[in-house]
Amino acid sequence: MRIRGVTIPPGFIRWAATGAGVVVSGVLIATAVGLSGLFGASPEDLGHTVRATIVTGASCSSPDATSTVKFTVSGRLHEARYDGCGHARNEPVDVTVPVGVLPADLVVHASDAATGDREDGQGLGLLLIVLSCVAGAGYAFLVRRGPRTTRLPAPLRL
Repeated sequence: MRIRGVTIPPGFIRWAATGAGVVVSGVLIATAVGLSGLFGASPEDLGHTVRATIVTGASCSSPDATSTVKFTVSGRLHEARYDGCGHARNEPVDVTVPVGVLPADLVVHASDAATGDREDGQGLGLLLIVLSCVAGAGYAFLVRRGPRTTRLPAPLRL
């Protein structure tokens, strides 16, 4: 095959197509993984954000400090342990409450702490999947090329 007057061997075109296929499949895999939510919980799994009020605060001096909060969900007042400390009584906080029936021993978390890095980590994971496929395609070209037969110039030799 000739491209712009240069003869390209058929074997090189097959390897180029294979490398391009690896890159395209990496992008498709990353897209499928991202859309399926395999990198983390979807926002529906995390629950919904509710405004709560601190009933009893906890000092941050103890390692397992939990405060008590009250909040309203579906018109009913609930009380739960809040995984946080250093808040004053009657201070409003945003908490994440799970969807569905709330258990009696419910522990809620700050809404911004529950979803803090999920999206950033997901994007990084998808980028690493695509980069690994690009590296695999580059390796396919290196395997096809084989060892170099020309020596490096004298100043570049070790």
